[in-house]
Amino acid sequence: MAFKYVEVVSLAKIELIDVWYKDILKGINLRVNEGVVALVGPNGAGKTTILKVMVKALKPDRGSVVIPEKVGSSWQNPYYSFTKPTVLEEFLEYLGSVEEVEEFLGSYGLKHLLNRYTFKLSVGQARLVSILLAVVWGPEALVIDEPTNGLSLRERYAVSRLLRSIKIPVVMASHDLDFILMTSDYVYVVNDGHIVCEGNTLDVFYSDVLQHIGFPEPEVVRVGKELGLRLRSVDEVKS
Repeated sequence: MAFKYVEVVSLAKIELIDVWYKDILKGINLRVNEGVVALVGPNGAGKTTILKVMVKALKPDRGSVVIPEKVGSSWQNPYYSFTKPTVLEEFLEYLGSVEEVEEFLGSYGLKHLLNRYTFKLSVGQARLVSILLAVVWGPEALVIDEPTNGLSLRERYAVSRLLRSIKIPVVMASHDLDFILMTSDYVYVVNDGHIVCEGNTLDVFYSDVLQHIGFPEPEVVRVGKELGLRLRSVDEVKS
């Protein structure tokens, strides 16, 4: 099959059909309609390459890619998203006034960052701002690469809440199993350029497929199995 992109206007859906790229992707098939979808797999499995195909940064050798007209992105280093000195100036690029920026950031509990210098933000703050910059202009889907690198536990919870609050489909690539478990609705397991498993997050995590490709069983999954429950986070045990 020759490669082709299909842009779908006003349809927030992404689909890869038999996509091949060099020796990295080998017949990838996946579909994203809503919610938070995670790509999980070891380093070098092809996760970031899939995201780059979704935003047209890479052109596959063959297959088809169906994408919305507008796709936002936040990459592994959140500071690469910044082009202005302050957070306010970043968002004034898209919003018409200081008041609108205040309202927008305030709706996500981040109004206190309004006058901060972008390159002096903590890694966690930079990640949150990077994600909001990726959605403020009105894309129909968002892709995000390794959103928890360098983040504390508290910051990871904040990013998880933010991603789950976004009203467009989110596709994220990550090797952070705890974060995926508490954040995503659906999981594609990627290994050596192939999708080796897919399913609802709890179904995938409470099987043994991740251990078969070298991931340790998350502690919360072990505890959940002992209790006869399918837990997403330790907070569910505490409650």
